[in-house]
Amino acid sequence: MDAFRKQIEGELATMKANYESHIQQLESRISTLENDNARLQRQAKAAPAPAPSSSEIASLQRRVSELELTTEEHSATTGTTSRQTAANADAIKNIELKLEADATETRDIYRDEGFPFDVRKFYDLPQPFEFHGYLRSGFGMNGEGGKMEAFQAPGAGAKFRLGNEADTYGELTLVHNWLRLDDPTASPFVRTTATLSYSTGENFSFDSLNNQAQGNDFALRQAYVEAGNVLQSAPDFRFWVGQRYYQRHDIHLDDFYYLDMSGYGGGVEDVPIGKFAKLSLAWLGGSVDHYVTHNGDVAKQNIDLRLSDIKAPFGKVTLWFDWASTKGGEVRNVFNPDGSPLRIESSAGWAVGLIHRTEDEKLLGGYNEFSVQYGQGAAYNFASTLDFSGPDLGDAHRFRVTDNFVIQPSPHFAVQAVGIYEDTDFGGPNSRNRWASLGARPVYFFNDRFSIALEAGVDWTKTDSLGTDGHLWKITLAPQISRGGKYFSRPVLRAFVTYAAWSDGFKGHVGGDAYENTTSGLSYGLQAEAWW
Repeated sequence: MDAFRKQIEGELATMKANYESHIQQLESRISTLENDNARLQRQAKAAPAPAPSSSEIASLQRRVSELELTTEEHSATTGTTSRQTAANADAIKNIELKLEADATETRDIYRDEGFPFDVRKFYDLPQPFEFHGYLRSGFGMNGEGGKMEAFQAPGAGAKFRLGNEADTYGELTLVHNWLRLDDPTASPFVRTTATLSYSTGENFSFDSLNNQAQGNDFALRQAYVEAGNVLQSAPDFRFWVGQRYYQRHDIHLDDFYYLDMSGYGGGVEDVPIGKFAKLSLAWLGGSVDHYVTHNGDVAKQNIDLRLSDIKAPFGKVTLWFDWASTKGGEVRNVFNPDGSPLRIESSAGWAVGLIHRTEDEKLLGGYNEFSVQYGQGAAYNFASTLDFSGPDLGDAHRFRVTDNFVIQPSPHFAVQAVGIYEDTDFGGPNSRNRWASLGARPVYFFNDRFSIALEAGVDWTKTDSLGTDGHLWKITLAPQISRGGKYFSRPVLRAFVTYAAWSDGFKGHVGGDAYENTTSGLSYGLQAEAWW
């Protein structure tokens, strides 16, 4: 970026020098004409001059016309140069502000929008190298003096997360943009992205990378290459190949990704469909190797089609369609102690969805996002990955509806609320699972550094395979120190105390060893969270 800035400053200096040289030439010509005029006047006073000939008059008229034309060109050049100078000065100022700006006010750090190569956005191009990340970590204890355990209802797809995350998780993302800094709008750009993640459920003084028995996991989450401005007739098209987070949609309150087609594959994004929408098409999937032969006996592939940016009342709509096909085979049955294989039958399926999101900060300083989805067969789980909840994948189906909003009507108050209902049949006997969730997290900001958050939520589940039917509710109080007075301001340091209670039918399924024979529990601790 320093080289880019120096280049712009050099171009400005050259433009200024050329402009000053042109002005000096014009001033010299004007001075010559004025001297000629003065000399002619002196000669006229000294002796009567004969009447000028027609050729002399024509010559003078030509010189006057040339002077007028030169003056007009000078005026136009001066105006254009002044506008260019002002525009470039503004661009340098914007670059300086961008370098000083902090990205703590945004949540969707992985939802890449790409970089359309429009000349008007020349100075909004990304830096050649980018470094992004996410982390959360802390320490907690349960009310009995043992290790903290998260409170989550059996069969629930997520849990309310504030003061309820008994883990350390981090991601580091490295991005390199292959750009021509001399003229980045004139050639294709290539963007490479790699993301590494680490998670652990331990509270030891150190966490070994290979201790998978304690939930430790070190993984490569993204490794893909993206290219844009490839077609001169369609510069906004973006092509990609590799492993990536693909246009995910999540609810921060409970860290629930209700649409996550992340995986391996390739595709094209941001194809304009007139002024109606943008089209994205991707081929995604993965496989599970046989635990003895290491052959990819079970594999799944998806054709993901989306129409986004469709104008609608109060915001925009995204339409989603997925066709999925799974090649059957044998995989290890992790639920069987003797390790006997589980047979997965080949199947196909489809899924559809609609997402409506209001414009950011248009709803009391925030937004609302609503979604409805239905899927069946191999596509029932709304993900590119395989699902081994049962061998009868062809008969599986799922319906889900979600709504969540974040509002900040004043500098001192913000709140996020969520509602979820999901009904899943995994295809086999006694395989139905229902889940409903409702909760909110209001935050009061004393100033842009200190705040206090209160999160309360309840989950109801009915899981046939477990024979459970009941609810779990939890409440958390957390004083916070953050950088900024917004709901999504990060980094944040917080202390917390959490209390949860659940139905008798959930005994042994919630709270770990400390609370396996009770219907309530307590935890307290510290946590830090950041993204950039």
